[in-house]
Amino acid sequence: MIHGTGLLASAFRTQYPDTGHWTVFARGVSNSAETDAAAFDREQALLISCLSETGPVVYFSSCALVNPPAFDTPYLAHKRRMEALVLEANAGNRVFRLPQVVGNAGNANTLTNFLRDNIVSGTPFTIWGRAERNLMDVDDVVAIAWNLMHTPDAQRVIDIVAEQSLPMPEIVALFERVLECRGTYEVQDKGDPLQVKSRRAVEAARRLGIDLGPASTERILRKYYGN
Repeated sequence: MIHGTGLLASAFRTQYPDTGHWTVFARGVSNSAETDAAAFDREQALLISCLSETGPVVYFSSCALVNPPAFDTPYLAHKRRMEALVLEANAGNRVFRLPQVVGNAGNANTLTNFLRDNIVSGTPFTIWGRAERNLMDVDDVVAIAWNLMHTPDAQRVIDIVAEQSLPMPEIVALFERVLECRGTYEVQDKGDPLQVKSRRAVEAARRLGIDLGPASTERILRKYYGN
């Protein structure tokens, strides 16, 4: 069973409409800037309901959980609680931590849609020069998740990420190349490297013939934003 109607859930339904004995929980709070306790409570209630069903559950969390405490937010505190619920409920449950997932999403608040819209419109924006982001194609995320769900010795908590995280200025430069226009932006000397562990995801990707190497970010941007 697949719970959710967003980008990730839709991709799962397209690729793997029958999840067998697995429950895929791909719904809940998606806005990392969310502060409304009621929104977090709704996701928790839905998740607890899923955990009461028979069979293992897959929960999608955030790679930001492993970054410095300075980035702790109500959203990340909530994600920590949900991960704990999932892992305690059943030894077969899995938590997949995701970076910036890219797909055909109409949400203007996603990082890539924000960058595209501002670069194309010429709207000034600010980026942090030392901040890193890791971009993954939603189709690749789903394929890798499915593979790991069916890998008996897989770890219970895995980062599904590309081999390299890129500094924001590099991501903007790639976007400018794909869009063939220059953005108007300021680079501030802020941010930190993204702390993720890519080995498990990369191993699964290789089994599937998916390239998560250095060229994957530009490939993703051209797939979803190229002319």
